[in-house]
Amino acid sequence: MVFAVTGMANLVTAFAINSMTLALPGLEREFGVSQAAVSWLAIVYPLIPCCTLLIFGRTAELFGYKRQFGAGFLFFGAVCLAAPLLSRNIGGLIFFRCLQGLGYSVMISITQAIVSRAFPESERGRALGVNSVFVSVGLAAGPTVGGFLLTYFSWRALFYFNVPFCLFGFWAVSRFLPEDVRGDSGNKKARRMDVIGALLFSVSVGVIVLALNFGDSWGFLSVSFIGCAAGGVLGLAAFVRYETAAKSPMMNLRLFRDKTFSLANAVCLISYTAQQLFTYLMPFYLINMLSLGSSPAGLIMLANPIMMMVFSPLGGGIADKKGTRLPVGAGLGLFCAACLVMGFFGGACLFAVAIVTLVLVGAGNGLSVPAINTAILGAAPPEHVGVASGMLATMRNLGQTLGSTCGVVMLTLRQPAYGVFPPREAYLFAQRDAFFFGLFALLAALALLALLPAKPALKA
Repeated sequence: MVFAVTGMANLVTAFAINSMTLALPGLEREFGVSQAAVSWLAIVYPLIPCCTLLIFGRTAELFGYKRQFGAGFLFFGAVCLAAPLLSRNIGGLIFFRCLQGLGYSVMISITQAIVSRAFPESERGRALGVNSVFVSVGLAAGPTVGGFLLTYFSWRALFYFNVPFCLFGFWAVSRFLPEDVRGDSGNKKARRMDVIGALLFSVSVGVIVLALNFGDSWGFLSVSFIGCAAGGVLGLAAFVRYETAAKSPMMNLRLFRDKTFSLANAVCLISYTAQQLFTYLMPFYLINMLSLGSSPAGLIMLANPIMMMVFSPLGGGIADKKGTRLPVGAGLGLFCAACLVMGFFGGACLFAVAIVTLVLVGAGNGLSVPAINTAILGAAPPEHVGVASGMLATMRNLGQTLGSTCGVVMLTLRQPAYGVFPPREAYLFAQRDAFFFGLFALLAALALLALLPAKPALKA
């Protein structure tokens, strides 16, 4: 019944990602503000987790997984109840959206760790695959259920929708999640939270993510972008130096000495970057190139999470029996095929091209995500599985941010290069280049995957 706990967390947090995007035009009119103002509702929800996922992975190790997970459900539910009641202006709603992102971090930082701890190594991959199904359900429910709620009720229903699921999740935590022992219980000093390390990490990553989000409007050669990016990188360097000498570090950097852990995280980052590149570009293709409405385009985009639901348990099961390389390699191979389809046939503007691409991406996600998650969590010692889970979630969020940014950059830089063509053709050429960029990134991920230590198949 561990999936009753992690499934509810994945469902409500994933639903909150896509459903709010649909409400932005209506909120712009209701509050009488600019598009730039309401866009913060979409920005801050993934921004806060980027800064805090690793921190909450560590707090779970120190103070207990069950306690933190239960508190996360109550906090997320309380925010969803309070936001529609207390938000009198856009600033108030953005504040509650920040709190919602914080609740996301409290739970999602340790969902993978909880599943990993609940199942033996021989079943861990399939279990993580089943856990990924709930993420897909939440993502699929965002545009479908969210659209229904907006049509017949209002944006407030998007928040209220989560409350009963949070209450059920809290009950499931109390009923099914076993009590756990706090990490490093024999050493009081080791149980202290590394506040300085946490601040260095959260501020540095936050500055980098802000730079990536606003790079298009600031200009990628502007002082603002270069200053934020450089400041974030220097901050991360300071974080590494401080953590190396800390007596009770927020993250034990010795984890990266393990070849599997470090390489798997790098593959994870590239994989999510490519996934988000498709997620960002496909709606433009469906609406602008195929002339579909928003509703039909949203239904077609469901092919991605539906295929992920189908293939996730399969990918995890293969990882249990054959190791990481086979399912991740197959998944990344399907990603590469999707890039080639869009690169060579996207200019034909055929409905079938979009369907085939989304099916390939969804199947690739399903095969690769549970397997790479299994590799990352399996490489971490039991006492550090919380931080490993937080690092995994951080790589996912950073990858998604990078994917959107790469899509914007490629379209912005490449369309002027095809200025001699009509605007429609120039866009298609720029889109082709963006997908080829994704292809080269995926080939780099496959090269890193080949360096992963082989894991022998488990004996039946």
